[in-house]
Parts: sequence; C-alpha cells; structure tokens
Amino acid sequence: MASYFRQVPNFEYVNRTADNKAISDYVEVKNIFTRGKLRPDIFENLTFFTKYQIIGDERPDNVAFKVYNDSTLDWVVLLSNNIVNIQSEWPLQQAVFDKVMLDRYGSYDNLFNGVHHYEVNEDLKNSAGAVLLEKGLRLPNKWRDNGNFIGIFNTQISQIFSGDGVTPSTTVSVTLKNGILGLEEGSEIVITNVAEPEYNGRFVVKTVNIPFNDKIARSFTFTASSTPNNANPTLNEKEEALFKDGNANSYYYEYYDDRLQQYQLVPASNLVKEVTNYQYEFDLDNEKRNIFVLKPEYLNVVLNDLEEIMEYKKGGVQYMNPTLKKGDNIRLYE
Repeated sequence: MASYFRQVPNFEYVNRTADNKAISDYVEVKNIFTRGKLRPDIFENLTFFTKYQIIGDERPDNVAFKVYNDSTLDWVVLLSNNIVNIQSEWPLQQAVFDKVMLDRYGSYDNLFNGVHHYEVNEDLKNSAGAVLLEKGLRLPNKWRDNGNFIGIFNTQISQIFSGDGVTPSTTVSVTLKNGILGLEEGSEIVITNVAEPEYNGRFVVKTVNIPFNDKIARSFTFTASSTPNNANPTLNEKEEALFKDGNANSYYYEYYDDRLQQYQLVPASNLVKEVTNYQYEFDLDNEKRNIFVLKPEYLNVVLNDLEEIMEYKKGGVQYMNPTLKKGDNIRLYE
C-alpha cells in the first residue's frame, strides 16, 4: 500500500501534542478521508476484470505481483473488490485462522465437534422435478421439531402377505421383526421397499396384535387400495414399517407429491447434514478467496484516475497546493 499512500494528499492541522513550541505550530499528516476508487463505468463493468482465486496464504501484494508484476499495486487489487478492512475482508493466513477460531470457540472439541447449524445436503425434488428444498438451505438447530420433518419409529418387516397367503385379497397382514410401541387401531403406517408395489404406501391400521402384558404391537393388518397380484411376496430384508407417532428412532421429511397423489418420505440422514463450527468458519473464510482483478490492459486508466482523484482542486481558504490543505488554527479562538 506504500505506493497508494504516497499519492494520498496531505493535511496540516494544529499541533496539540505536548511538544508543540508555539500556538502556530502545525503537523502535516495524510488525509485519510480522501479515498481512491474505481470509476463506476469500470467498477460496474465485468469485462474490465477477470476472476481470481486466492491460493493458500497469498496477500494482496502477492496477487499484484502475479497479475501486474508489481507488488506495490496491491491497492489496485483491494479497490477492485471494494475491500476496506483487510483483516475482515481478506482470507486469514492458516496459522492466524486456527488461533482466532480457537480463541473464539474456547476448545478444540467445541471447534471441531460442536454443531454450528444444519443444512440441506442435496436438492430435494418431487416427481415433476420441482425443487422442494434447495441444497445448502440452512435449517434451524431444532429442525426435528420443525415443519415437515417428522420422527418415525421404523422396524423391519419379517413377514407380509394378503388374504390367506395363497389367494390374495385387499386384507394385508404384517408381522414385525421388533414390534412398534404405541401402534393401535386407526394409526397411520407407511410400508416401504416391498417388491410388490401394492404393498407399499400409507395405510390405516385395521387390527393390532399386542401380546398379553405387553405394550408393543408385534403384528397388524390393513386394507390395501387394490388386490396385490402376489399373495405372499418374497422379502429382501429391506422392507420396513414406519410409524410417525411412536418413540422415534429415525427422522424423515414428509411431503405430498401431487403428480403421484401420495405422501413421500425422505430419510433425514440422506437430506440433512450437520455443519461443525470449524467447517462453518472455514467455508465463510474460503468465500473470500474468490475475487476479481483488474485486467492489466486497463491499469493505466486507473492509475491516471487515482492521480486526479487525489489532487485537491484549487479554491477555498484551506487550499495550499494540489497535494496540501491547511486547517484553521482554532487555538487562536480558544
């Protein structure tokens, strides 16, 4: 920035330090209120710039040397991105980043294992291709109690058949591997992953088998919307019964698909990811690596503009010359 500050005009103001010798003593300083900037017709036109990604611990002067072969033009890099505070608007060096983050979060455990927030892991689309949840969407930390996310008790099905197991009918019997707590007549249940499509979907429990002195349903029946083709389908050990009113051990995102005219359940484990404190801060800092740099062929235009901007215009009682103004001596009136 040295070459930039050499062009910043000066300002004389009354010396109020302890070593002043007379009431008319002045101190000459740089007028930091005069700030260079790119012309709007350049700054707002992307054709004057090219994209650049800051690598590792690169500083603005490193970028300037790489692009313009002159490290003193670091201020051009900063002005091109409207960066005023390099401490907060430029990526931190790795060692500095690690120290700042440790100070901020207090311990390595909180930094690397503490959850900052949750977000959607991938686009969720319905059968028509419309995006219901966009990748990167930030979710509240209590997302399990929010909106379409529901807690579901899921257990594997050990047997499922319709009718008497030989002749199919709309009456379907299900035996559960582990049983479901709280399942009762009238409960809604969702069956998934059965090879025969008629067995899959959302159903209302018709009857429940709960052994004496037990609270866990071991089997139940429901009425299918149509008669299955196969009375006794072969199981592949992936079939599950999902019950959203039980003691949940899994969470799902539930939505109604208009095209399919049925509810859909997406496992939250496939949809939601936790973002640690470290990952959040790293991503935030990493976003600063994508900048724009002025193309070298337009450099002289900016240099000439800066020289003109930094010059004081003639006129007024404070004007001394193009690079110096002098403030009023207010001590004369004290």
